[in-house]
Amino acid sequence: MVPKRNTPLSFMEKLSFAVYLYRPPTSIPSPPTTDPELVLILGWMDARVAHLATYIKQYQTMYPSSPILLVKGRLASLVFPNIGLRDTAAAVAPILAALTNDEHSGAPQLTPLRPRLLIHSLSGGGSCSLYHLYNNFLQRHGTDNIQPVSSVPRHVTIFDSSPGAWSYQFNVDLLTAAIKPGWQRIVALPLAHMIAMTFWVLIRGFGLSDNQKTYATAHNDPEKNDEASRTYIYGSADKICPAKFVELDSVEARKKGFNVQLEHFEGTGHVAHVRADPDRYWRIVKKAWDDATRV
Repeated sequence: MVPKRNTPLSFMEKLSFAVYLYRPPTSIPSPPTTDPELVLILGWMDARVAHLATYIKQYQTMYPSSPILLVKGRLASLVFPNIGLRDTAAAVAPILAALTNDEHSGAPQLTPLRPRLLIHSLSGGGSCSLYHLYNNFLQRHGTDNIQPVSSVPRHVTIFDSSPGAWSYQFNVDLLTAAIKPGWQRIVALPLAHMIAMTFWVLIRGFGLSDNQKTYATAHNDPEKNDEASRTYIYGSADKICPAKFVELDSVEARKKGFNVQLEHFEGTGHVAHVRADPDRYWRIVKKAWDDATRV
């Protein structure tokens, strides 16, 4: 028999192509009432699992008795909404199981004010997954004699390097972000420009939906997003999600009544803030959760 290959996510249960669940050992005591009932990590587009695992391990240290749910992001989810909806569908049941009395009853255990779910959304891939998760909850509501909550249960959101706004250069930077300088980048750049030009024509000329705007609008819709608070973590050197777009979105969120905090990192690039100052980064995350659960 071929031995099972170890991967950075081997300690998690694979629920689907995109969704993984970590359950703490039963020997670990029950969490304090202020710890998250569930941590949901929404990965950036086509992120290496080794990179995602570093976030998971930090949460295991911070909240050792909290289950952790991971949803991986991929380019296909951004381009084809049906794929994004399918990729996030397997996350619904674990969320309900962790945050309600019964996975099928949908009777919330949480108080109207205190969140039990901590969502950590990374880049546009995470923003995309969160958008599709909203829609999965809405679609599930009232079907097959199941009456769960119709939106993602009350939560705290960490937006790292998102939400951005679509532009020609955004497309080029997004498509080439993971390619190191050298001959591979030289080959990839013309293709990236061709794809960016195609989207520019479709969006500007034929009215194709700008998905970055679609996601941001949904995040700022109180009907879809039952959010206790959110914290934007962003950097001045981020070319894919420039600081000005994050700050504009925060203004819109406040207008809609959301509780918003901004955490700016000087000189950091896209999804690179945690590497620049990990102590500050994780202090921000913990403070965001502590402040929201002190209700």
